[in-house]
Amino acid sequence: MTTHDAGSALGADAGFGSTPAEPAPLKPRRWRAWRRSRPFWGGLLLVLAGLELLAIPLSGILIHGAIKLVIYIGIGGVFGVLIGVLLIAAGIMLWVNPAHRAFYGIVGMTLAIASFPASNLGGFFLGMLLAIIGGALGYAWTPMAAAPVAAGPDWPASFEEPSAGLDLITGTSGDAGPMAHP
Repeated sequence: MTTHDAGSALGADAGFGSTPAEPAPLKPRRWRAWRRSRPFWGGLLLVLAGLELLAIPLSGILIHGAIKLVIYIGIGGVFGVLIGVLLIAAGIMLWVNPAHRAFYGIVGMTLAIASFPASNLGGFFLGMLLAIIGGALGYAWTPMAAAPVAAGPDWPASFEEPSAGLDLITGTSGDAGPMAHP
């Protein structure tokens, strides 16, 4: 028996928490930082909703072939494919462009509501619910606030003192100069 076995004496005696914690490898930390810097879960739910709306109409390709696809799936299936593709695009755009998260979240929720009458009751309610929740998560997500940075000795003095720009606009001045009110 080696020390790498799950039932080794060292592993049984050591218990949990006896070894010092090691920092996470670089790749998972970068993935975590990327995932937290955007509405990841909202985008994932929108992509899953789009895939679910695509699954039923496009399953006919395997049965009837691509040429008879439009005849087989009908107008509801065409809308299912169209709404599914648009939901996938909205989910990916939430990941790629989080600055416009409100727009893509609203688009996702609108497409989800439109999928109810247009495409098999919104993908049998599952796709519609996933898209509504994903759009809401994308809309409600806010970036983390940056930690405040204290002014250091290497900062210019203009960052430490307020500028006189507001005084110039309002016509007031801290000193009794020509712009002072009587």
